[in-house]
Amino acid sequence: MDEFRDIRPQQTDNAREMSKMERQREIEQDSVRDGCVRWCQNIEYQQATDTGPYRNLLGISLMSLADGIRVTQDSLLSMKAKLPAWGLWLLWLSPEQMALITIGTLFNMIAQSEFDTCLPPRITPVTREIGELCLVERVSDLEKQRAVDIAKLLLGRNRSRNAAKRAAEWAALVDDKEDWVNNSRAEHLGGKLIALALRYAVFDGKPIFEERENREGSGKNLKKMLRIGLTEVAETWIGEQTPEALDLFRPIYVPMIVEPCPWTSLSKGGYWHIPMTFFKRQTGKRAQKRLEKADLSLVHAAVNAMQNTPFRINEVVDRLQREAWAAGLPFFEITSEKQRKGTQKTMLFRFAESARLSPEGKFYFPWQVDHRGRAYPVPQLMNPQSDHIGRARIEFADGKPLGERGAYWRQIHLANCFWKGKKASFKTLFAWVRENEAEILDFAANPLRLHRFWTQADQPWLLIAACLEWKRFKEEGPEMISHLPISMDGSCNGYQHLSAMGLDPIGGRATNLMTLGHPEDIYQWVSDLVCGRLKIDAASNGPNAELARQLLAIMGRDLAKNATMTIPYGVTLRRIYTELCKKGAIQGLKDAEKCAMHLTKLLVECIPEVAVEAGRIMKWLREVAEIIARENRGMMWITPIGFVVIHENREPKDVRLATADHRIKIYRDDDKRKIDVRKQVDGIVAHLVHSMDAAHMMLTINRLYAAGIRHFAMVHDSYGVHACDVDLLNRKTRYRTWFLSPAPSADSLETPIFGVGICGSLPRVVRMPTHWRLGRERTRSSHLGRPMGCISYLAQHAAQRNTISGLLIRTVLTRSNSPPMMRNTSSPAILRRVLPFSICQIKQENENSGL
Repeated sequence: MDEFRDIRPQQTDNAREMSKMERQREIEQDSVRDGCVRWCQNIEYQQATDTGPYRNLLGISLMSLADGIRVTQDSLLSMKAKLPAWGLWLLWLSPEQMALITIGTLFNMIAQSEFDTCLPPRITPVTREIGELCLVERVSDLEKQRAVDIAKLLLGRNRSRNAAKRAAEWAALVDDKEDWVNNSRAEHLGGKLIALALRYAVFDGKPIFEERENREGSGKNLKKMLRIGLTEVAETWIGEQTPEALDLFRPIYVPMIVEPCPWTSLSKGGYWHIPMTFFKRQTGKRAQKRLEKADLSLVHAAVNAMQNTPFRINEVVDRLQREAWAAGLPFFEITSEKQRKGTQKTMLFRFAESARLSPEGKFYFPWQVDHRGRAYPVPQLMNPQSDHIGRARIEFADGKPLGERGAYWRQIHLANCFWKGKKASFKTLFAWVRENEAEILDFAANPLRLHRFWTQADQPWLLIAACLEWKRFKEEGPEMISHLPISMDGSCNGYQHLSAMGLDPIGGRATNLMTLGHPEDIYQWVSDLVCGRLKIDAASNGPNAELARQLLAIMGRDLAKNATMTIPYGVTLRRIYTELCKKGAIQGLKDAEKCAMHLTKLLVECIPEVAVEAGRIMKWLREVAEIIARENRGMMWITPIGFVVIHENREPKDVRLATADHRIKIYRDDDKRKIDVRKQVDGIVAHLVHSMDAAHMMLTINRLYAAGIRHFAMVHDSYGVHACDVDLLNRKTRYRTWFLSPAPSADSLETPIFGVGICGSLPRVVRMPTHWRLGRERTRSSHLGRPMGCISYLAQHAAQRNTISGLLIRTVLTRSNSPPMMRNTSSPAILRRVLPFSICQIKQENENSGL
């Protein structure tokens, strides 16, 4: 403790005088050590004032765990036997640092997991996270030349002639990155620290963490999951605390108070001092090589634009949430005791984070991408992709005058936050606001009371934020400065992309890709088809007549939505059935499980009737993915923004580790393992669509940025900008959809193709300009049309970029040397006919291609 009592004694006094960049460096590099300082100060305060009623579980458990780690370290230095696999690494930080990382990580991951799944986290990922965060702290200490001298510590273990040499070798091993990865040091170190936390982290003599064994699945799929959660003692204490009491354990990855470091490579960007990679998850070696060679400048530009967007805390919503939580008001969608515990922890952490960020005025979110190109903010407590409770707490830091058009889109947004059920036209939404304006203003004046908006609104906390701003608009007029993002969503985005690829008029209409007088609702279309089938079954005397009658009484778009939305992403029948069984309407039926199974079958049969070509494309992609996978080859395509997507699911290499107190199983990627056929087949459609989602979003961001827009709140297929910028967003979104959409055949270049409808219909249809007629590629694709009209676009786009681009899946099989099973797949005939030039061009990879 003495070590941390004297750390930078002038830091607190000079904090206000530091530049923001200096303070950001301190936040990143010293978050753990500053936590130790706060802990020491807190312990000293308790000892000085002898505050009996206030018993700090966090401070007391930290002290006991730090003492336990210190005892273990001392035993390692005195033992003569060979050190265990975690031994050297338990010495490289102080006991207080390791205790804070361990308990802080446990609290944060337990809170996040219980909020998301109502279950505590599995012990294996927690083990790895603790180890990796210890590594981050070690790197920080080395950079600031304050790291523990391992060689000096180890010198006392051996008094032989070669003691100094051996100690130096061991010390070098501690900071060897290759050894860290190859020998799973993160899991070994994290496992030991969890074992020590289970034993030494106590409050009033009772442990605050406990292991729990959960059985998941059934039959052959039965698995025993070891999880770690809080004991009843800890749960009770947390329920009695204010958010400030939890400030000791702020997460490592928090919003930044300066603009993040711009991404320029796969390993440089995001935080300025915390090591980060561009990808959320480490890619395989061969994929890494391809990505390093790829031109990702447009991808970096889009991600940098998102992470340079300044946000601020919405002070009014923050105050309302604090008051509602303190009063125990039922406004947080808590339906069970398990969910209450997870929500409680998350809200307390959010309140503490808001208290830290509010004085800053502006803060930023660093972003990363996944292997499909989808972008995610790194801080998890609250960000533009949080649930509606978290998103309502933040807004753009830089406001813009609302204006008349902004006021129009503000009303559409307000109505969308309330609207449930079948999609409505902008005219209907606009009229709803006008008809309910008095109630909206009354709700904004006093929202913390029982009101129908709380129970009927789709996103009540976002609705509150919109109502508050609408009230300001009515008071200040069009010149009012607006800060709230306006989000425009895609209509079942998976089917939008697939229907656009296939130039499918039925699917295009159902997903609002076509110019119509009103928006369509694909979920309602599916529900209506299912109802028609149910009526036929109910009128018959068949075995499913009674089930059909029960389902007819409850069938609606809500029951059709989940399956319709997830089928393009490769969802299984079992998953659809499981989700249906969770629905309250299904649970209330006499034969709930049988009805859920019957409805699952009907949904799977009816959905392809709504988007015919999308169904055929999905089927064909799955067939081709299976053929290539059985040849033990992966797949790759380059999206129109230049992002390289590697679809290569290999059977994982199981590694069983004996950590301090457990045997855990981890999975390592191995490029030499066999391709997992099932995962390749199940994942191809989802990865293809998600990569198109990402490309579309990034292309749109770059065009908006070029037009002067600097504020983005993006959620994959939901684009958020200032209200006054929504018209420009819609224009640029349609342009990028035209760019991604298929060119028609060369024989009918004037055939209209689709733009994209966002929360409504389009005012016009986008046409393909005639200058796309290009030499040999045009001739090759002159016979193209439905069902895969997008293929001509690829050949033309390839000619412009001198590369095979767009949605191109590379292998080494040409049509002429493909095996019979490839040529005889039941794919659309046009795809087989123009296979070498199509959007789904399939060639099998050769041995030297790297995949």
